[in-house]
Amino acid sequence: MNRITQRQFIFHPVTVLFVSILAAGLFAFFIHLLFDGDLRWFLLYYFVPIGIPFVAFLFERVEQYGSIAPVSWLIDLAVLIPALTRAFVRIPLVSGHALFLVYCLLTSRSRVARIAAFLVLLQVAYLKIFVTHDTGLIGGVMVGCLAALFYRRVRRYSSFTEGAL
Repeated sequence: MNRITQRQFIFHPVTVLFVSILAAGLFAFFIHLLFDGDLRWFLLYYFVPIGIPFVAFLFERVEQYGSIAPVSWLIDLAVLIPALTRAFVRIPLVSGHALFLVYCLLTSRSRVARIAAFLVLLQVAYLKIFVTHDTGLIGGVMVGCLAALFYRRVRRYSSFTEGAL
């Protein structure tokens, strides 16, 4: 009989998807309780969906904790801090949603995180292009691509130097 370990259960794609949807649902519940009117709807359709790829991304990074070089974590932080800060502070020319979603899409190995990031990125692109006419989408995509390229190079270099030791 093939037994699943606790670690395999926690990081299983179904578990990750379930927890990600649950977290987004809890966020939506609290938004519904704390806000009303147009702000409530904006938070629900713009901020709740990104919770799913965000939680899946965090699961993946926690799962890889011992195998990722410290500089890779710094790149993650260099992307996550402005992406999260963007919700509270205006950063010109860069969408925090696009920055994180593109970075997640290009650096994640998790299918749950990549598929969720792709779907939410489609929604964000639609909203920014057709609803809010926000030009930050292009800047976010460009910075996300550059950060992902840097992350992949660092990962490749780290795995190359570890293999040489």
